[in-house]
Amino acid sequence: MPKQKEKQNNNPEEIKIKVKEKKSSVSEFVKRELPSEEEAEKFDDYAREELKSEDIEESLTEIYQNEKGEVVDVKKLEIKRGRGFFFYFFTLIFLGALIAGAYSAYVFYYKNNPASAKVEFSITAKEDIISGEEFYYTVSYKNLSGIQVNNAEIKLVYPSNFIYMDATPAPQDKNDTWRFEKLDAHRSDEIKIKGKIINKQGEANNILGVMTYTPANFSSEFKKETAFENNISGTGLAVAISQSTGVLAGEENEISIKYKKDGENFINSFRLTAEKSDNIEFLPKEDKTPETGVWQINEIKNEDQEIKFKFKVKDKKNEKEELIFSFEATNDGNTYYEFREDKISFDVIKNSLNLNLILNGARNDQGIDFGQTLNYSLAYANKGDAEMKDVVIMAVLNSGILDWKTLSDKNTGTVGNNTISWTKEQIKQLESLQPGAEGIIDFSINVLPLEEIKIDSSAKYEIESYGQFSIGNTEVKQNEDMKSNTIICKINSDLKFEEQVRYFSEDNIAVGSGPLPPKAGQTTSYKVYWKVTNNLHELNNLRLETVLPAYVNWDNKNRTTAGGINYDESARKVIWEIGRLPVSVYEATAEFNISITPTDGDKGKILVLLSGTTAQAVDNETGSTIAKVGKAKTTKLEDDSIAEGDGRVE
Repeated sequence: MPKQKEKQNNNPEEIKIKVKEKKSSVSEFVKRELPSEEEAEKFDDYAREELKSEDIEESLTEIYQNEKGEVVDVKKLEIKRGRGFFFYFFTLIFLGALIAGAYSAYVFYYKNNPASAKVEFSITAKEDIISGEEFYYTVSYKNLSGIQVNNAEIKLVYPSNFIYMDATPAPQDKNDTWRFEKLDAHRSDEIKIKGKIINKQGEANNILGVMTYTPANFSSEFKKETAFENNISGTGLAVAISQSTGVLAGEENEISIKYKKDGENFINSFRLTAEKSDNIEFLPKEDKTPETGVWQINEIKNEDQEIKFKFKVKDKKNEKEELIFSFEATNDGNTYYEFREDKISFDVIKNSLNLNLILNGARNDQGIDFGQTLNYSLAYANKGDAEMKDVVIMAVLNSGILDWKTLSDKNTGTVGNNTISWTKEQIKQLESLQPGAEGIIDFSINVLPLEEIKIDSSAKYEIESYGQFSIGNTEVKQNEDMKSNTIICKINSDLKFEEQVRYFSEDNIAVGSGPLPPKAGQTTSYKVYWKVTNNLHELNNLRLETVLPAYVNWDNKNRTTAGGINYDESARKVIWEIGRLPVSVYEATAEFNISITPTDGDKGKILVLLSGTTAQAVDNETGSTIAKVGKAKTTKLEDDSIAEGDGRVE
């Protein structure tokens, strides 16, 4: 506040008035005339100007005073920086974020998830399932608030390949909707839906759930959503399709589809349908019943079963033709669900001289083993209306793993760079091949043994085989219309299986117990060692199995580096299930104990401990089944050089 300048004094004698020094009396003052209106206005103006000057002076005094009320020296003023643009800019951003956060919290808390209406809603189930396997969806819901929830409804959207079977409690509408008049405070409950999914391996199957409800202290309806995903980890069905990579237009061809159970299986029957173009015709069976392209399979077994049918391509309209096979299962006989699809394609060949290449009795691609003998037949026939002169037929075997020293050819064809060719010089009939004339050229060759091949897991070990021909003196060219079907032979993986029965380990430590050699009436135990090695292709369904003789006991004490060992007491089988063995895992080992207690009737005998163990797997690259069979193991302990005696029971 401005300081008060005016001072009061009760002594009138001390009052000094700055006017003309002229004495006056009271009478003179009384006699003075009153001011005119103009004079009064001037006086008011003067008074206002005086007051205004005093206010300015007082304001300036305050400006030039410090915090203690002292007058400062304006010549030494300190300039303080003001708050600039960035201060106000970031302050504005901070205030905006604060307001937005407060609004978001308001929307979330009071609209989407108010404390008075908080509900928990979720769906759970087994994540990895086999196609056709029965399982349960569990729908859980809980009122977490302290008030009642009214008019609750749960609606589910199942995966497209889901088969509904049952639910507890039962739904009110169809098989997917449940309604509740009220849900008390803090109450929780669940719905269990039983069903199964029939779908392809690797397919994801999503179930969606929506729950709507109205809290007792609200007039609005609220909604919660949830979801869950199942994955089909397998179909329980192994399928192998064999067909030729090339077919002759107008000629009969054959396709073989083998199938069997694969691990856990929940689909016991299926329908197979083949989708084809109008240019492909299914041929009648032997009983003259025409093929429809639909096969119903009522039972799936553990061993290979086969669907075999014949077809022909009417004409060469395209370079390639395709067949699509769909495997479908049903739960009610009306609706079918696809759980597997296989596509095969083949080249279409058209010429007057038909060449047909056969390997080991089949025209299809196949897996072969190192050291195996390959028996070829190259059949030729003049299907045209004119004579064909000076025919040259060639077999092409593109591979670097063939042992050409083992080639056997009674027609003594000319050997070139991975080729064998025959002319009229070797086969007289080729000089003039009349319409309808035909013949077969047989030859064989061995695959190199494993010991002579340096294994490289990145290399492709396969043989591409086909036949081709030319007429007259023209050069044999790789013209698709002058070729036979092509057969691709892929080398099966180099699976090896070793088995030992020992009393002493290789470190001369006793791993067995009891008398050695065995004695009648006393128990002797042995350790069995299994080892499998593989480094070419990945293996699937790898399994070792042996049957124990009636007098050999299973003593357990098993250990493995992969998979697990089980003993089937009823079948007396020791089974080592490894399953998948990738190339990165070069070997896997297992061990277990067995024992015998010979009788007096066994004296002087050498007893069989293991009667030939089998190792079997499916080559992931070739699709072929590889099987190895071990030799019988006896009390002679053929693999234990430390053990003494000839193994005869004493």
